[in-house]
Amino acid sequence: MIQRSYSLPSCTLLIDGIVTGNDVLSILTSFSCRFSHNAEPIVGGLDLLNALVKVVGAYAQALKSNTLVAIPEKQVRLEPEGKHLHLLSVLLNEADAHNPKQLQIKLNTIQLFDLMESLDRLCCDSTTLPDLKLVTKITDYRSQSRLNSQAVPAIAGVFCLAIAATVLYLIPTPKPQPKPAQTVPVQTKPLPKVSTPPTTESTASPESSPTTESSPTPTSSPN
Repeated sequence: MIQRSYSLPSCTLLIDGIVTGNDVLSILTSFSCRFSHNAEPIVGGLDLLNALVKVVGAYAQALKSNTLVAIPEKQVRLEPEGKHLHLLSVLLNEADAHNPKQLQIKLNTIQLFDLMESLDRLCCDSTTLPDLKLVTKITDYRSQSRLNSQAVPAIAGVFCLAIAATVLYLIPTPKPQPKPAQTVPVQTKPLPKVSTPPTTESTASPESSPTTESSPTPTSSPN
């Protein structure tokens, strides 16, 4: 058995485990995280430690982007409490259904940063639990765990916005299609009307018939 300690002014993280070789603590038996302003420490096993690392890491990335959100993961939840406080909720004795215990610790910004720093030192220590990975991006948290239904949808909104921006970037810009030429209507002129000549009667009236001059009768000369 061996113990590793990661101490900050307001937070101390203790890791108890078994060294398997090359002085590497690869098997965790228990851990405890104690705050100077809170009498009761957080105590648990590997599952609880993994959840604590994921929640604190994702919460830190959200703070960097000026986003206040609640981050839940199994029995750990971290959420803003007003403007300058953060509420850390841990469900202890989860395996004992008859004796569950909810531990809530209020952290100011300095205490929260000390907790982040202690977990960061643990994850960067290659001789202690080398498989433990620190969350450095909000997408890492989503890929390593499934969000609880109680999660504030702001995280999903930011993530979906990033996906939408990427998709829109990959879609080629459509080229403008030329407008079809409009056919100019040809105005046709109406044909001139043909006047119909009046119908001529077959029998002319006496008034309309021309006057025939009688030829002079030749006068016989005297013998």
